[in-house]
Amino acid sequence: MQKTSQYIRSKVQFLLLHWTGPIALLFFLVIGCDQFYNVKQDVVVARAGNSYLYRSELRDNITVFSSKTDSIIQSENYINNWARKQLLFDQAIINLDIEAQKEMDELVNSYRSDLWSRSYKEFIVKSNIDTLISKTEIETYYRENQNNFRLNEAMVNLRYIALPSENIDLLEIKNKLIRFQEEDIRFLDSLTFQFNSYGLKDSLWLTKRELIRTLPIINENNFENYLKKSQFFLVEDAFEVYLLFVNNYMLRNEVAPLVSIENTIRKIVFNKRKLDFIKQFDKEILQDAIRTKKFQLYR
Repeated sequence: MQKTSQYIRSKVQFLLLHWTGPIALLFFLVIGCDQFYNVKQDVVVARAGNSYLYRSELRDNITVFSSKTDSIIQSENYINNWARKQLLFDQAIINLDIEAQKEMDELVNSYRSDLWSRSYKEFIVKSNIDTLISKTEIETYYRENQNNFRLNEAMVNLRYIALPSENIDLLEIKNKLIRFQEEDIRFLDSLTFQFNSYGLKDSLWLTKRELIRTLPIINENNFENYLKKSQFFLVEDAFEVYLLFVNNYMLRNEVAPLVSIENTIRKIVFNKRKLDFIKQFDKEILQDAIRTKKFQLYR
């Protein structure tokens, strides 16, 4: 094995010396037996039993390195692994009994058929299904399946800003955050570079865990203190000032607000549309084959 590895390395090193491009001569590997070519005049790199490794395959499966040493090592590893697989396969053909080989062939054929079928269905789906899910569809699904969207923990709808305590615009920022009209939003957006963190969307809903993770001033012990609708909070610690305006909240077992699960519903509706299409597609394949006599049952 050591002699084999040294032989491969010496061949790779020899070929790398003849590279005329900026990268190691990985893609012009020749074993020295340059009389071996396939029908495309592709140079043979290695042989294992009755299988041949060609330069094009090596080129397609090796990452190009600027270092000659890295190229040699990667080439050597690929060649050794390729040879090991081929030799093991040849040994399996010789030593496995006929029944085992038959079972393996059936598994391979079944997997091949499934793989091609799935790929084709995905192609058909992408070509024919409308990916646009309307607001009406989302609202309808939400209304008809509300019991599926009950909360496992409380959620809070708020907007917040965390900023350094010495900020000179603190009072104005506070007033803008509370009023939060169109001109206030533009003003706050223009100052976001001053904020340590912020969430300035009325559609922002955070679960209890998310809120505790986002705002260090909130923890398990004081979380319920912030469950107050239309309430402003100003909390200061040693380094920052936190401005919070709580719009609304929902408790555990209440139905989650639509805005917080809209993307989830969109995926659910699309997947349902996809499954319905595939079911109809499978049905039509048989019907079409029967009509064109590509599929017949014999009794």
